[in-house]
Amino acid sequence: MSGIILLLAAVILLGVALYSLVSYIKERRASQLPFHKKKK
Repeated sequence: MSGIILLLAAVILLGVALYSLVSYIKERRASQLPFHKKKK
């Protein structure tokens, strides 16, 4: 049973890490390319 909990925790951590990485890359691209239109 503990293996399932560990697997679930690993998947959640991986998802959070990927989400933060994608948002960080988007912010870096937006700051590096100021001439692009920012969609809000």
